[in-house]
Amino acid sequence: MKVLHIGKFYYPFKGGIETFLRQLSASLKEKVDIDILVANTNFTTITEVIDGIRVTRAASAGVFLSTPLCPSFFKFIRSSDADIIHIHSPNPMAEMAYLLSGDGKRSVVSYHSDILRQKITGTLYTPFQKRLLSRVNRIVVATPNHIQYSPILEAFREKSVVIPYGIDLNRFDVTDNIREKVSEIKSIYGGRHIILFVGRLIYYKGVEYLIQAMHDVEAVLLIVGSGNEEAKLKNLAYNLGISEKCIFLGDVTDENLVSLYHACDIMVLPSIERSEAFGIVQIEAFACGKPVISTNLKTGVPYVNQNGKTGLVVEPRSHRTISSAIQILLSNEDMRDEMGRRGRLRAEEEFSINKMGERYLNLYNEVIGKFS
Repeated sequence: MKVLHIGKFYYPFKGGIETFLRQLSASLKEKVDIDILVANTNFTTITEVIDGIRVTRAASAGVFLSTPLCPSFFKFIRSSDADIIHIHSPNPMAEMAYLLSGDGKRSVVSYHSDILRQKITGTLYTPFQKRLLSRVNRIVVATPNHIQYSPILEAFREKSVVIPYGIDLNRFDVTDNIREKVSEIKSIYGGRHIILFVGRLIYYKGVEYLIQAMHDVEAVLLIVGSGNEEAKLKNLAYNLGISEKCIFLGDVTDENLVSLYHACDIMVLPSIERSEAFGIVQIEAFACGKPVISTNLKTGVPYVNQNGKTGLVVEPRSHRTISSAIQILLSNEDMRDEMGRRGRLRAEEEFSINKMGERYLNLYNEVIGKFS
């Protein structure tokens, strides 16, 4: 079986879909012949092998409205001998190229999110997107909430399939080195309770509400990540007089990130917009046996974090409810431990990379067997 995956970019480019595509490919490469087609960052086409997988980076004339402009996508799709074309959406250029290729290959779309901020793109793109979704054999979403709350997907419910994102749980194992780093982290912060945020410092993450929540919390907040909101967030902490307990760590190495997860008492994801479609950092916290506080968005976020079981779910844009949730968990170690245990079990049962690969393989076999 041969599958051509089409994305925007690929490793070492950093992004949610790019990370997902790399992990999915790694989980399938022993059982599926995989080709990957993505955009290059300049007007040259190169083909290389990464982790044993053939990756073609097609010549790009640049990026317009978050969309790589790759006219050669059409040629690569038309000439592909793949049994299945697997498109990672939203990706307007790839989707239009597939529609124009008109060769009727079996096809799957992983629908990662609606287009929310680019209103011009959305208006122009929606008719093409609906045509694409009408044509493909299966649409994959990461949670049932993606279907329920999407204005696009409701019409395609019958051909939609839920396959949650998965991560490599072994990456979060406690090694001797990790154990030593955890001790160092706890020592640095004087044994105080540690609240952790992991993510880009951008508009929809809602970190300002988490910082405001820390005003009345006896703990230290470690903020991992960078972004264009960083200066504003540092000023907010300063103006609230809590800079000493809101520590901006910037981007960290993978090993340090795993250590921080294990060192923290709670991981908080305070996102405020539907742009946060899933919140994979929640699974990473689960993998380390940590409870999560997240927000009740109309996305996959509250599907991942089960309120009262693996953590607490609060209303978005409310520093008071975040503060209250933090204090509830900090005051009850047994509750934290039990939620962390349930989170780890949920990660193993629903969100492992092996489980994700197995589900996609079953889907591919179904598409090949059912559609000719």
